[in-house]
Amino acid sequence: MSFLLDIINGINKFLGYLDISPKYLNRSYTILSIFPTLYILRIIYGLLQNENYLQFILYSIVFVILIYFIALNIFYYFFDKNLKIDVTQLFVKYLPDEVFNIQQESKTSAKTMNAVDTEEITIDFYDDYELILAMNMQELIEKNVISTNELSQQDGYLIEWNTIYPYYFVKRIHQNRYELQIGTSYQSLVPIGRIEHKAEGKLEPVGLYVTGGDFVKDGFRYHEPYHLKLLAKKPQVATEQPAMSRAQRRKKV
Repeated sequence: MSFLLDIINGINKFLGYLDISPKYLNRSYTILSIFPTLYILRIIYGLLQNENYLQFILYSIVFVILIYFIALNIFYYFFDKNLKIDVTQLFVKYLPDEVFNIQQESKTSAKTMNAVDTEEITIDFYDDYELILAMNMQELIEKNVISTNELSQQDGYLIEWNTIYPYYFVKRIHQNRYELQIGTSYQSLVPIGRIEHKAEGKLEPVGLYVTGGDFVKDGFRYHEPYHLKLLAKKPQVATEQPAMSRAQRRKKV
């Protein structure tokens, strides 16, 4: 039994070294927990054969508890469901929030929601914007301001899709009218398009992104024009509740 626990502990440390998403890490732990549980079942069978009924009962209770929590974890981590028979809901319901770090979780969730609560802004580009963008991209790539992929041995785009454009400015020229400027530095910005922002409040850009460019497919290199996509914060019309964690959802029950 101790040998099996040492193996699981080693796997746990190994997984800890890898930068794995918590979702898949928890799935891995759930699958790993099945093996020592099955080993306990083997012990229970041996105790029954040896007529050691006291230890048989104790190990059987441990086995049932482990199966219970494995089932809960499978439903939660694989199907994103909380079962009504989940006894941990009682702990979350009666213990203070500080025990589960719910307040900190809420702040983090709120920041994440704010970070992704964006919309794409429609831009009325000037006729020569693709030429200006192509020249700027060539210079930025040559100066290693924008990183590129090695395409000699693989298919794909030279730059990552939705690469952030480093030097841009959205200039307000009227109450609801803006001008998008780009350059190879903040000293060389030139206008490439106009924006009509009809929503209330000031336009708040969060990123200008580049798509397109050179790409390789099946050994052939192609070129498509670069394109820009501007994202800005959505106008806040109402306060939204942040997404709840597993502990928070239980707290609401």
